Amino acid sequence: MKKIFFLSLLFASLGANAQKEGDTLYSRCPVSVLDTATGNNYFIIHQPATIKTYRAHGDFVVVIEQKNQFFTMFFHSRFKNKKKYQISLDDDGRKEMSAKYSFRSGDDVAYIDVSNGTAVTTYDKATKLWHVVLEGLIANLGDTRVTYFKAKADFYLK
Repeated sequence: MKKIFFLSLLFASLGANAQKEGDTLYSRCPVSVLDTATGNNYFIIHQPATIKTYRAHGDFVVVIEQKNQFFTMFFHSRFKNKKKYQISLDDDGRKEMSAKYSFRSGDDVAYIDVSNGTAVTTYDKATKLWHVVLEGLIANLGDTRVTYFKAKADFYLK
């Protein structure tokens, strides 16, 4: 009897997470990374993108993927309604969120951190969806110059 009780308690506690893990396919890409000098967007708006959510090392991770490029957000705390998260480069948990843009070219992979910005999360009780709006700035140090990019994202999560 005790074994059945503990097994049922274990299975009930596994599904009690506030943020759900899974994949969502968007027909239009909800993220843009714009070059401030040329206005070139590295994500193609009119092509599909996949949003993956999972937990890693206590962080809630949201990855937006389109072909060989990724925009990853690490939320160090749980989502709260009408909460404004500050994006920073601190990865020691003092700040509430960090983000990075990465892309794959052949066998090479590049990771560029979002240096600053904000993300706002709101919960809609009618649709039971989280709305995340992110605006940030990416500074990429090249060989002889610094290039700036504006990162924007606007999407919904279950």
